[in-house]
Amino acid sequence: MVANQVGTSVDRKVFTTLQNQITEFLNNRRWTDDSYAQGERIDCNFLLNVTQSVGNNTYKASLTVQATRPVFNSSYTTSVMNTMDNNITFKYVEFQQLEFNENRIAGNDAPVSNLTATLAYYVYIIHGNGL
Repeated sequence: MVANQVGTSVDRKVFTTLQNQITEFLNNRRWTDDSYAQGERIDCNFLLNVTQSVGNNTYKASLTVQATRPVFNSSYTTSVMNTMDNNITFKYVEFQQLEFNENRIAGNDAPVSNLTATLAYYVYIIHGNGL
């Protein structure tokens, strides 16, 4: 996570907490019922670059997603996705649980669920397309 452009009005430890929560959200959630051996798993990297604080705990950011997977019967990997989304807006209050519900993307406050919905969207694209 990068937040160098936000300025001094936001406490930087908020982004460390957010980074930890995003890591837990992505790594501790079971995204599929399929089983994969360790050597068959897709390796994903998410880089959230927070570019602006727009007030009321709401931020603008860009998200870079990179994914690679192992090539069958070899010792190397191949790239399956490399994309950048420059239009992420989300709301985050430090220590507040990240919200995600597969059946309801937007709740009463859409920016609260926007970040997790966006992350889940990219995970599902990577996995759902057989990548």
